[in-house]
Amino acid sequence: MSEHPRVAVAPYFVVAFAWTWSLWWLAAGWPAPPAPLVAMLFLTGGLGPLVGAAWVVRRRSPAYRRAFVRRIWDPRGIAAGWWWALVAVAAGPALLGSGLAGATGAAAIAPDHRLGSVGGVVAFALAAGLVEEPGWRGAASDLWQARARPVFAAVGIGVFWALWHLPLYFVEGSYQHGLGFGSPRFWLTNLVLVELSVLYLWLANGAGGSILIVVLAHAGFNVAGELVPRSTTGDVIAFALVTVATVAVVIVTGGRLSYPAAGPAATRSATLPALRRRRARASVPPTGRNGC
Repeated sequence: MSEHPRVAVAPYFVVAFAWTWSLWWLAAGWPAPPAPLVAMLFLTGGLGPLVGAAWVVRRRSPAYRRAFVRRIWDPRGIAAGWWWALVAVAAGPALLGSGLAGATGAAAIAPDHRLGSVGGVVAFALAAGLVEEPGWRGAASDLWQARARPVFAAVGIGVFWALWHLPLYFVEGSYQHGLGFGSPRFWLTNLVLVELSVLYLWLANGAGGSILIVVLAHAGFNVAGELVPRSTTGDVIAFALVTVATVAVVIVTGGRLSYPAAGPAATRSATLPALRRRRARASVPPTGRNGC
């Protein structure tokens, strides 16, 4: 059994949402706020998932806390097949969508590939992954999967993840504001977040509870979306590919998303050798094939 199976997941969401929404709704409701203030509220508010994770993790045992931190930075023990799965999930939809759309002659928006712009995109994407994933696919997933079938935990976390972004649809200048609240792109974006939650938890479970792998998947997906030429046709194809991959993963894993029968090794007092043994026994997609 996992450590402290009766620990509730609700406090994570309460803390994460309270932190983020108090700042993002302030930015949304402030009449004509100065741009630097909006940027400060946006960046500080984005720390909510990390604050929620810290709130939950500090109440667990010292062994759990040590293992949790290691899961964020330690790549050792992640089998090669899961690195290929990471690439497929992070870059596959955008690259294939753009390529197939280009083959049909669809006009695409050319991204800015200047070194400074690319560096900024990569840095921001990595920062977003680092502040979000220890919460969503770390603390929250550990607790929810100890109580429910992994696919249900992933979908539930995905719904909260999508809802967490809600204030940004009313913050002028944000990516979400550009989509438009209630628009078709609004609904598609939120559905994609739920689907990605399933794929990211599958990656994390398969990689022995690694949070690092989903930090990179989160960052890679955002980077691909910014740096690959985009068109409406390409976006539709990318959405279809994410949907197919999500359905395939759920069917192939029977809804367990590669979750070990006894729970993730890192939710117990695990040493590094123990983590490696757990990862070796996890279901690994064949190396060299699309992990979806």
